[in-house]
Amino acid sequence: MRETIRHILHLGTMAAFVLSWSSCSEEDALPAADGELHPTITLVTSIGGMGDNGYNDLILGGVMDFAQRQNIALSVVSPRNIDEARAALDDYCAANTIDRSLLILGASELEVLLQDSLPPLTDTQSILLCESEKENLPARVHTVSLRRYGAAYLCGRMAGECPEACVVAACPDDPTLQPAIEGFIQGYAQAEGKAATVTYLADDITGFNAPEKAYAAMTRLSWDAFVFPLAGGSASGIYKYVREEMFSGMLVAGMDVDCSAYSTRTPFSLTLDIDRLLYRWLDDWTQGRDIAPHTEYGMAEGYVNVTVNPDFFDLCIVWEDYYDQPDYWQNAYDTYYPEALEKEKSFYENEQ
Repeated sequence: MRETIRHILHLGTMAAFVLSWSSCSEEDALPAADGELHPTITLVTSIGGMGDNGYNDLILGGVMDFAQRQNIALSVVSPRNIDEARAALDDYCAANTIDRSLLILGASELEVLLQDSLPPLTDTQSILLCESEKENLPARVHTVSLRRYGAAYLCGRMAGECPEACVVAACPDDPTLQPAIEGFIQGYAQAEGKAATVTYLADDITGFNAPEKAYAAMTRLSWDAFVFPLAGGSASGIYKYVREEMFSGMLVAGMDVDCSAYSTRTPFSLTLDIDRLLYRWLDDWTQGRDIAPHTEYGMAEGYVNVTVNPDFFDLCIVWEDYYDQPDYWQNAYDTYYPEALEKEKSFYENEQ
C-alpha cells in the first residue's frame, strides 16, 4: 500500500487543514446529497515546496483563496518525492466521479508525470500544469506559465553598475529558469564590459530544495557581487548568508515575492502574480468558458514585475558610492523599464 500525505480542505465548513492519510484505493465519489454537481480541486504542490514564502506558497494561496470564495472543496497533496506525486496523479485519473474535477500540478518539476501516457480523462476531469509551455498534451490537460525574461532583463540592467554579478540557479536546462537566466545576463551585459556568471546548485531538480548548497555557493562569490537567485526553496540559504554577512557589499535580488523583509541587502525583487493568474484561470474553468491549451503572461500583462525596496537606503549598513542616493534604484527602474518591455516582446516573438 502506498501512502501520500494529503491535506483535505472543505472550505466554508472548515477553518483549518485536516491531516489525513490516503491509501492507493480511495472510495469513489458519491453524488452530493442535494443532487447538484459540485466542482472539486486537488492541488499537488512542488516536492518539499510548501512553506517557501515564495512561488509555491503563492500558488497555494491563490488556489485556497479561490476555493474559499467559491465554496469549492479543495484537497492539497504535498508529496515528499516524485513517486508520491505520481501516485496522486494515478489516483485522480482512476477516480469515478460525476462532479467536475480539476487536478493542479503546481510546479514545472511535475511535468515529467505527463511524459508517460495518461489514461483518457473523463468529460468531467481536467488537469492544469503550472510553469510549462507545452501545448501538445492530451485533451483536457492545460498549462500556464509566466514570462520571466523581461523582468530578469530589467534586474540585470538595474544591477549594471555593480562590479560583478552571478546567477545562482537550481539546475541547468530548466525551461522555466532558462529565459530568466538569459534575461539577467543580457541585461547586465548592456553595461560596458560586464559579464555575469552562472552557478548551478545541482544537475537535477534537487537544486530547488538545497539551501545548504546555496549558502556554500555564496561563500565562493566576491564580497561585492550582485546575486540573482533562481533556486526555488534553496534561496533561503542565500538570504541566510547575506543576513549573517551584513557588513559585506554583496547585494541580492528578491525572487517571486517582495523579499525586502528577508535581508537588508535586497534593493529590489522580481515579483510574480501567479496567484492572481490562477484565480483568473480557475474562474474561467468553473464558469465553463473555453480555455486555451496554454496560457502565458508576463510584464506587458502586469503579472510579472520588479518591486523596488523603498527602505533599502535607510536599512542598509554598507553601501557603494554608485547608489548613494535614496532614489537610485527607483530611478534605475523607471529608466530601464520601457527597454525591458521591448526586449521581452522581441524575445518571445523570436521564440515562436
